[in-house]
Amino acid sequence: MAQPVVERVGTAFGIATGAFVTERDDWPAAIGRARRERWRWLELTALRGRLGSLLRLLEARPDALEGFERVSVHAPARTNDAPAEIVGLVEHLPFDVVLHPDVYGAEPACGRLGARAVFENMDVAKRFGRDVDDLRDVLTAFPEAGLCLDVAHVWTNDRTLRLGHELIDAFGGRLRQLHVSGIEGDGTHRPTTSADLELYARLLERCRHVPWLLESEIAQDTP
Repeated sequence: MAQPVVERVGTAFGIATGAFVTERDDWPAAIGRARRERWRWLELTALRGRLGSLLRLLEARPDALEGFERVSVHAPARTNDAPAEIVGLVEHLPFDVVLHPDVYGAEPACGRLGARAVFENMDVAKRFGRDVDDLRDVLTAFPEAGLCLDVAHVWTNDRTLRLGHELIDAFGGRLRQLHVSGIEGDGTHRPTTSADLELYARLLERCRHVPWLLESEIAQDTP
């Protein structure tokens, strides 16, 4: 019998709350589900207006995230607030903050995050933050910041995934985590399949030393 694909690529998966279709807009429910399912690493997906409710939860319940080995928060990618205002809201948090470079890459306030700033490579729908040159500009401006490699975003820009290897070659020493998901050509996330994991396997093998965060759940038919 063939070895399950998840075992072949490794078991270093964590979960992003944005992967939970039902619970994603309910922080206690999403965190509770992640804890019940025994995920070691958790990313709090604070997109589409969810940052304020997250901050209120963490203020009211300082123990809400106990038991997870590592926590990160994904800062809003679309917001009516200025990027500097968002940074001001998250800078007191004690964990890494994932940032889209097209939104935050030129925002000087990100320097206050120091090593907790983690910039993510962008998908084909974005004009900036997709390739080595773009990320080099941002990571040069913020020398303490790290990289979140989104392997699905890589695929939307380069079906061969060579771009992913180029990003690792250039910034592997600053790699903090991966985003893993199924994705359509336009950047729409979908359930992660065995075919996706097989496709990403060589990139994942190079990144065993950092957490892999699922941004969409593994499809039920994945062995």
